[in-house]
Amino acid sequence: MRQNRRKRSMFFFVVCLLLALPGLSGATSEETLPAYHWSYPLIDRLRLHGYFAGLFTSHRPFTRGTIAHALADIQTDRSAGRLTPSPSDAWLLDRLNAEFSDEHAERQDSTSYRLKLGITGALDGLYRSPDLAGSNLMHYGVLNAGSRAREGLRTKISAGYGERLTLFYALRLDRNLVDDPTYIGKYFRGVTGYTEQAYVQARHGPVRFKIGRDFLVLGAGKNGRLLMSDNSRPFDLYQAEITASFVRFTAFGIQLDDLAQDSLFTPGIGPANTARRYINGHRFDFRIGSRAMIGVSELVVYGGPKRTFELAYVNPGNFYHGETLNDETALGRPANTIGSVDVSVFPARGLEVYWEVLIDDIKIEKVNVSDLEPPRFGLLAGARYADPLRLDGVTLRGEYTRIANRTFNVYFNDWERYLHRNRPIGHYLGNNFDRFLFGADVWGTRSLHLSAEFEYLRQGRDSIDSPYNVDYLNVPSVDQGYSEPFPFGPVQRTHAMNLSVVFSPHHDIRFQTDLRLARVRNFAFTGLDRNQVQLFRVGVSVNYDLIRAWR
Repeated sequence: MRQNRRKRSMFFFVVCLLLALPGLSGATSEETLPAYHWSYPLIDRLRLHGYFAGLFTSHRPFTRGTIAHALADIQTDRSAGRLTPSPSDAWLLDRLNAEFSDEHAERQDSTSYRLKLGITGALDGLYRSPDLAGSNLMHYGVLNAGSRAREGLRTKISAGYGERLTLFYALRLDRNLVDDPTYIGKYFRGVTGYTEQAYVQARHGPVRFKIGRDFLVLGAGKNGRLLMSDNSRPFDLYQAEITASFVRFTAFGIQLDDLAQDSLFTPGIGPANTARRYINGHRFDFRIGSRAMIGVSELVVYGGPKRTFELAYVNPGNFYHGETLNDETALGRPANTIGSVDVSVFPARGLEVYWEVLIDDIKIEKVNVSDLEPPRFGLLAGARYADPLRLDGVTLRGEYTRIANRTFNVYFNDWERYLHRNRPIGHYLGNNFDRFLFGADVWGTRSLHLSAEFEYLRQGRDSIDSPYNVDYLNVPSVDQGYSEPFPFGPVQRTHAMNLSVVFSPHHDIRFQTDLRLARVRNFAFTGLDRNQVQLFRVGVSVNYDLIRAWR
């Protein structure tokens, strides 16, 4: 086993070395931005006015070099008089150019080698209603109740040879993790942390190959995504992609956290019996001019005791669902396939309409009682509109999400549940819910961003990690049929108002305040109602980067 691991490591090293052969011109950093980086909302806003039309915005994270190249093209068009940004767009572009100024300098100087050190410090003062303590208000809530101050520190080191080879490492120390009920890890004197990103990436022209730990976010949604969202912890993965002018193909493999299969535990060794868990996936991204983008994805979740990556799923050309259907030994080698399609359309300047459809399982033939199982699927649809009534810097938005009960859950083999380190890989609310969201963003000045949104959420008690409900098996015959209410089971209804203020006098300094007011009916499925301040947070973060580059 160890020899096989060494051979695989040597193979990946050789691939990276071969791709990193000389031949650089205007190279920039291939360091990926964390999924929560502040530049993403700015890029999404500017995309409404036609900027960044060359990016595959439903496939993240972006690299710093990719954004720098796009900004350079925008600046060329501005200098030639082909683009005249509005005042708010000019503010956002200036802020992005300041953030990626080092990449601009590398591009102009044709830098070959690069070493970058960075540190980000954060301090949050947080209040969450005591009523939330121990409740099941939100199945996968990130923070427990109470009042406290929490510090966070993120350090990173990046080394690279132009665009050809990038080595990146980021360590996150965050005392907020102490309050995270989903956290898996050590506590040492109130300090918690983990390696957030650590990867080697090689690039040769349109081909990229990455191995290590990094984010992977897929989907057109803005407040959440169905297939792969930024809610999950970064993945240990390998990823290969090839990009043409209007199409990108991506194949990836992910090793999820192991799942204990018994209660026998030996300190320093772990559970006596564990199930390994994996995801393999592939995706096509299509860009239709500057007006539309389409993403088509398929992935397979599988695992089990002593199981490892399977070549049938590692093969990016295989149709995973067909592979599982045609596998005569499926009962001994099971897997769960998930498919999705996401679309973003820009029919007019300042307007975006987007949607996602996810299929976990739908029974077509009604032969046995088991075929009466309700469909497992998800839907998401939304729209954004910039500068209504010619109000520069204002964006109106709305989004509806619906994920059926049992979606991402499984009847057999709990290692196939769509979770990673106790968090949903897809939408952060899990399943068995629907939500309406209406909001507005205001970019008042180059330093001030205001956000307000109204949310109506219906959430059933069953979730991804609940026992799989099989009420449909109690029906006497297929002809009788089966139906059930949605959301399934006891339902909690929430009306909430979310407010956020961000003040950023410099691209490396941010002050942020968040407030959530809610009225909850059937609070925590107890039959009681609550009016409460669910969240109040005041925070500040400061970033500093030190770069050394040479030819």
